[in-house]
Amino acid sequence: MKDERTDQELVAVCLDGNRDAFAELVCRHQDSVYGLAVGMTRNHEDAADMAQEAFIRAYAKLEQYNPDYSFKSWLLRICANQTKNLFRKRMRRRRVEENYLKEETVAGDAAPPDYQPLEEALAQLPPKLCAPLRLKFMEGMAYEEISSILGIGVSAAKMRVMRARKQLAEMLNHGK
Repeated sequence: MKDERTDQELVAVCLDGNRDAFAELVCRHQDSVYGLAVGMTRNHEDAADMAQEAFIRAYAKLEQYNPDYSFKSWLLRICANQTKNLFRKRMRRRRVEENYLKEETVAGDAAPPDYQPLEEALAQLPPKLCAPLRLKFMEGMAYEEISSILGIGVSAAKMRVMRARKQLAEMLNHGK
């Protein structure tokens, strides 16, 4: 049975000690959070980790949530920040490894899974283009929300969505 309360009401109930209310928030937003994480990491395992970490962090910082704003946007911002932190950490680690090894190490990924042509094309987009495209068209977000979640300007959000659409169209047309 679906809970008819708003996200803000569920947050208030959760802050009063009802953990089931947070479970409902997870159910409502897990697909969106995971989708953003996949769009940014292009790796399902990393995306699952980032989505889980985003929910853990949101729960821990729930008292900081401002109910005047969208819970979903707040949660997606946490996920985006977690993912950016992952990339920063990996870049620092890679620099250290390069300094010690004096050669670039290449991480070997498993062969990409067999997805539909659209998912394959999305996976080829750079993360900085894929994430705003997913937020715009899969989450139906406004450019202002996208800019807030990703920490970029509104014009940058619009430009990235436009570039992503153009690259996606080129990839799909060349695949025919």
